[in-house]
Amino acid sequence: MIQRKSFIFEGLKLSFLEYNPEASKTILFAHANGYSAGCYTFYFQELAKRGFRVIALDFSGHGYSDYNLNFKDWTLYRDQLLALITHLSLSDIYGIGHSMGGATMLLASVVEKKVYQGIIALDPVILNMPKILLSRIFGSTIARNAQKRRDTFPNLQVVKKAFRKFPVFRDWREDMFENYLESCFRETEEGLKLRCSPALEAKNFRSCGIQSYFHFGAIKTKTKIIIPENFEVCSPKAAHRILRGNSESSLILLKNGTHFFPFEKPDWTLQAILDFLGV
Repeated sequence: MIQRKSFIFEGLKLSFLEYNPEASKTILFAHANGYSAGCYTFYFQELAKRGFRVIALDFSGHGYSDYNLNFKDWTLYRDQLLALITHLSLSDIYGIGHSMGGATMLLASVVEKKVYQGIIALDPVILNMPKILLSRIFGSTIARNAQKRRDTFPNLQVVKKAFRKFPVFRDWREDMFENYLESCFRETEEGLKLRCSPALEAKNFRSCGIQSYFHFGAIKTKTKIIIPENFEVCSPKAAHRILRGNSESSLILLKNGTHFFPFEKPDWTLQAILDFLGV
């Protein structure tokens, strides 16, 4: 059973998905920048089949959640996860996050150590200090490209044809790509429009906070980090800085994967998650 619910965070209506609300074991999920909770539907369905309650937040400006641009860094999204934990009185949860979602889930565990049993971070964005400073001073190529992204299209067929040509989406499994289309676009009078505005996506790329770098070294929660061998946003060195806080934490280097491996290799990723959960 799936339900779409909402709560208010600092005047914004934030949406979240909930599967198996009566189940005793709970997973909190956080998505990547520019995407939505609905992109990961495959995982939610599979985890629900195995008896887990799954709660997946649409961060502000993503999916079905409201937004504004009045924020400084990713502590906004950390605080949204913490607010949802409080709103639902969650405890003894497992956190799963991809990219920005993995980073903010880890940051939330620093604040609420006792709430988490463990965290699975799928290529979390853990930049080193030089990269953070260079991005803050000179901006980043990925942010500039996001800012210029086209956000409105005449119909779904045009979107499918255009996006499948992009390297980011080229190797996605078809059902994962369909979930992206269903959850990240909305119908408007002008045509099919991205739910996450290019301005917000670009600001997120520019807003990886300096203070977050220091918080990652304070993580004590049992954590499993998965990164591709050809890493871009989280190096093994950065991962070990997090993992050293708990002797049960571990790192997996994925061969032949990219930052988008949760969409490219969903069966493999699901099994890695289930192994961590002991299922």
